[in-house]
Amino acid sequence: MKRLVPLLAFVVALGLSGCATVDRMRRDFVAVRYMQQAQDQLMSLPRQTDEAERALDRALALKPTDEELQRRASALYVMARAWEKALPLLQGQEDLSREERILLGQALMNAGQLEEGARLCLEAIEEAEQRFEAGQISRREWARTLNDAGYVLADANVELRRAHDAVRRAAEAYPQEAAFVDSLGWALLRLGKRRDAAFYLERARRLSPVEDPELLYHVGVAYSRLGRYRDAGLTLRKAARLDPDREEIREELERLGRILPPPQLAAVSQASRAQSQPITPALSPRPISTGVY
Repeated sequence: MKRLVPLLAFVVALGLSGCATVDRMRRDFVAVRYMQQAQDQLMSLPRQTDEAERALDRALALKPTDEELQRRASALYVMARAWEKALPLLQGQEDLSREERILLGQALMNAGQLEEGARLCLEAIEEAEQRFEAGQISRREWARTLNDAGYVLADANVELRRAHDAVRRAAEAYPQEAAFVDSLGWALLRLGKRRDAAFYLERARRLSPVEDPELLYHVGVAYSRLGRYRDAGLTLRKAARLDPDREEIREELERLGRILPPPQLAAVSQASRAQSQPITPALSPRPISTGVY
C-alpha cells in the first residue's frame, strides 16, 4: 500500500497538469476567437465598434500577458477609437514598427498629448523620406507612410502645413488611391479651404470601391461647412448607418440639427431613409483608422 501512495500522487499530479494544459488551450482558442471577432466587426459594414471593443477586452482578460495578442489588440483598439486602452499596449511594446509609432502618435494626440503624438508622426515622415531617398523602401511604402502620418496630424488639427504637404505628395504619387485623396481633402478642410476640400473628398468617394463611413463623414462635414445642409444631412446619415457608434458623426448630425429648421431636417431624414439600401460587408479603403485608414 505504501508503494502505491507515490504512484497515486504522480497520477493525480499528471491529471491536474493535463487539466491545466487543456484549460490553457481552451483559453488560447477563445481569446483568438474574440480577437478575430473584433477584427471582423471593425472591418465589415456596418461597423460594430462598441461590440468589437468588448470582444478585445475579453480576449485580453483571457491572455493578459501574451505580447503578440497585445500587439494585435493595440491596433484594433485604435481602429475602435478606444485611445485610452490602446495607449498602454503600444507604450508597453519594444521595437515598434513605423506603422505602430504612427498608431501610438494617433492615440497620444487623441488622448490630449498633442506634442508627443505629433513628434512621432513627424519623425515617421522624416524617416520615410530618408529611407526612400536611400532606396531602402518602395515608393508605395513611402507614400503610405506620408499619407498615414499626415492624415493623423490633420485629423488632430496640429502641424497642418506639414500634414498637408505629406498627404499632397502621397496623393500626387497615387492619384487613384481613394484613401490618399481623402486625406488630402481632409487636410485642406482643416486649413479652411472648403471648396478645394470638397472637390478632393468627392473625388475620393468616387474612387472608393465601397461607401466608407470615415470618408462619408469627411464629405458630410465639408458639405456642412459650405452651407450645403441637405447634402450634408443625407451624407452624414448614411455614414451613421455604416458606423452607428461613431461619436463624431452623431455630434455633426446634432450640429446640423441646430442649423436646419425642423421641416427641412425632417425632409432630409425622409430622403435618407428612402435612399437606404442593404449594406454588403467590405473592407475600408483607409489603411489606418484607421481614424487608422
